[in-house]
This record gives sequence, structure tokens and C-alpha cells, in this order.
Amino acid sequence: MNNKLKIILLFAIYAVSLSRTTYAGGPLDPVRVGSWTINAGVGVGAHYFGNGAGFGPALKGSFETGMWDLGPGVITLGGEATFSFFSHNYGVDNWNESWFNVILGARAAYHYGWNVEGLDTYGGIPLGIGFCAHGNGDYPGNSGYTPVYPYAGIFFGASYFFTKTIGINGEVGYNSTHANIGVVFKLK
Repeated sequence: MNNKLKIILLFAIYAVSLSRTTYAGGPLDPVRVGSWTINAGVGVGAHYFGNGAGFGPALKGSFETGMWDLGPGVITLGGEATFSFFSHNYGVDNWNESWFNVILGARAAYHYGWNVEGLDTYGGIPLGIGFCAHGNGDYPGNSGYTPVYPYAGIFFGASYFFTKTIGINGEVGYNSTHANIGVVFKLK
């Protein structure tokens, strides 16, 4: 038993030291003037049309580039695209409604520089346009309506870079998603 414990302990020490060299941490203040980041994630979509019933999974992608220094942080500009789907069944008659949203927008954010290796925190606003395809089971062949609507919101997020180019990202707010988590890549 003593030899097995030594082997497990040596393996654990080796794994920790390997992870420290492989994932030595991300850059100090990852978002700077001239940097480019992209992220992709999954989350809970925002329900812009309908009655708010049903759960709406969403896929979201965005990109940003550092434009201007402002105090201890950077202002970024970029874009985002989100796809979400909501569906809800009502009562005994099995009547259903569904909403499919596509949202395209520009985004601006302020990324605060904490001087912590790999950490990026930010808040911002998106502006754009949304498309919603609505369907319902009211009558056979009824496809509902397809509105186009202006889109604006607010978001707060954080990223942590494990390496100089790869990390995890999360956002919350009244945005194209209420909350999402995913991966972030620093391109430059």
C-alpha cells in the first residue's frame, strides 16, 4: 500500500507541475489597444416576442478589437450574432407556439485592466437588428408572423485566459442572451 501511495503522490506532483508549465496563465490585461478576440458560447436566449413561456437555448458568437485606452482599461468595438429558439405546448389540446430568433448587432464595451494575469472583465452595450419567425399550432398551415425589430441591451462579462490565446468566457445581462458561457480566443 505504501508503494501505491508514493506512485499516486508522484503522479499528482507531476500532473500539477505539467499543468503549471502548460497552462502558465494568460497575458496580463488580455484586451489592449490593437488586440482581437473572438468568443463562442451557449446560453439562455432572450425572449423578445411572445408571452415569455418556454425555455430558449441560444448560440452566440462575437468579436471585438481594442480601439482606445481609457484610464486603466480599453474601449472595444465589435459585432455579435445570436440564434435562439423557444417553444411551448399549451393544455390538453397540445397546441404549441415557437419562436426562432436571429439577432445581428454591433457592440461596444469597456474592458477594465485589473493587472491580474489572464483576467478580463467588461461591460457594454449592443445595438442591432433582430428577426423573429413565429409559428403556432392554431390552425393547420398557419405559420404565424415574422417581425423585424430593433435590438439594444446591456451586458457584463468576464474572461479568464489559461494560455496567451485560449480562455473561458461568460456574460450576463439583458442582451441577445440573458446568460451564456463559452470559449474565447485572442487572435492578436
